Order: sequence, then structure tokens, then C-alpha cells
Amino acid sequence: MSRDRIRQIRAESESEHRTHEWAERVIDELLTEAETRNAVDFAVRGMTDSKGRNLAQRITTVHRYGTPSTATELDEAYDLLVLLLAAGAKYGITLDDWDLLADLPGACRDLIHHKHR
Repeated sequence: MSRDRIRQIRAESESEHRTHEWAERVIDELLTEAETRNAVDFAVRGMTDSKGRNLAQRITTVHRYGTPSTATELDEAYDLLVLLLAAGAKYGITLDDWDLLADLPGACRDLIHHKHR
């Protein structure tokens, strides 16, 4: 769940207009997010590249010129990397397969960094 959505839920929870329907909708949303994240995490849990580096190591070792990424950007880049790898895992595509064509961890970090600028 994005930080923006969390802030929105907090703001809504302080509103006088919250209802049981609102609470049920938020709970359903949170449960769906948890189920999705569990399935995604399972698909890429323990994934490493040919050098034995895990996903967090791959994200944090990307070095680019310019302003360093913030902790929030690194978290979001990691989440994006996990989602893309989980989607590829359905077709047997691994991090090493991506490495043959592109620096996927670097691209995720660049995209998120650009989004925040």
C-alpha cells in the first residue's frame, strides 16, 4: 500500500463521515493488499543473481550520478523490482535472464528516482 494511500486512510479515519461501510472497504483493501504481497513475496523469496546477490543488495548497489536516492525511493524501487520479477516468474524469467538484456534493478531505481524529482 502506498504511503499516499496510508495518509488518505488516516485522514478519512479522522473524518466525521466514516461509516461501517467505509471501515469494511478499508479492511477489504488491506486484506487484498496483504494477500497480493504474500503471493508476490513467495514468487521471488530468496531470489539471487548469478553472483549470489539478493534483490535488496542489487537495488542498493546501483550507483548513478546526481542526487542520491532517499530511503523512501529505495523502498519503492525495491517494491517495483519485486513486482516485475514476480510477473516474470510466471514465465520462468529470472533476474539473470533480465541481466542479459537490461539492468532491471537500476531501471527500477532510476524510474522511482525520476518520479520523485
